[in-house]
Amino acid sequence: MKTLAALLLSCAACLPMAAAHAADADYPSRPITIVVPFPPGGSPDMLARVIGDKLGQRLGQTVVVENRPGASGTIGAAHVARAAPDGHTLMMTPNTFVLSPLVLPKGVVTFDVQADFAPVILPAKTLMVLAAHPRLGVKNLPELVTYAKAHPGLTYTGSANGSPQHVAGEMLKQMAGIDMSFVSYKGLAPALNDTLGGHVDLIFVPYGNVAQHVKAGALTVLGGLDEERLASAPEVVPLREQGYPRMVVGVWTGLFAPRGTPAPVVDRLNREINAILALPDVKQRLEGASQILVGGPPATLAKVVKRDLDTYAPIVRSAGITAD
Repeated sequence: MKTLAALLLSCAACLPMAAAHAADADYPSRPITIVVPFPPGGSPDMLARVIGDKLGQRLGQTVVVENRPGASGTIGAAHVARAAPDGHTLMMTPNTFVLSPLVLPKGVVTFDVQADFAPVILPAKTLMVLAAHPRLGVKNLPELVTYAKAHPGLTYTGSANGSPQHVAGEMLKQMAGIDMSFVSYKGLAPALNDTLGGHVDLIFVPYGNVAQHVKAGALTVLGGLDEERLASAPEVVPLREQGYPRMVVGVWTGLFAPRGTPAPVVDRLNREINAILALPDVKQRLEGASQILVGGPPATLAKVVKRDLDTYAPIVRSAGITAD
């Protein structure tokens, strides 16, 4: 009897494992769509296409990238949130996905960032830096704070209202007790042009977009907003190492599936994409586009989503930040 009972228990324990292997083996059963909730051309679109091409080869199915822009990325995200949770509809999105529910009017966002999506993988991030026009004469964050207290009313930019750059500036204002005003632009290019021209004092910007201007002396990088020093830019000292340990604003792109997607499917996607990120041609292509490859388990993406929500929400509320 004891032997029979032990055998039955052993078989019962094997059932979930067998079901998991079956779900993994049956996936995918048709083409996969990666929704990018923004127009073609940006980092999420590039990541989706580079990874999607390799993923299709590895899984033996077509991977289609579908751009669904509109309403600050919420139209595409809402579509994915409503999709069948079977791993055949995914979303590649920047971290503005986390900010949207905080800065957009009520009713625009019809999904819950954490409850309605299953994190799959954090493929890459970008180093955002704080840069100053050289006429300020500052070289690092402590020097900027001293200058700003003696010269209140500095201006800063990065992109539009409600962007991560906007939040980063308000965070710095609150932490350092300085007076700055945000100047909104319809995109990074005009914001950078006006900063280079001296019409704006400071800019929060991806390092890859300003490295050439820094080298030419047209801008001065005061520090980076990543939580760690990066091998790809060892000369950039994190702001958190300059007396402001909470001054971290991530710029990342994540791959999500609808809530309820089976764990074996999520694990299969995660496993395949980690392998893709390790391919020499993929590393060369993405790192050449100023992407910092991350990868790791789904929990890595879940962690940065929670970190950003916990960091941004009080800043947005206290500063009254709204999107354009």
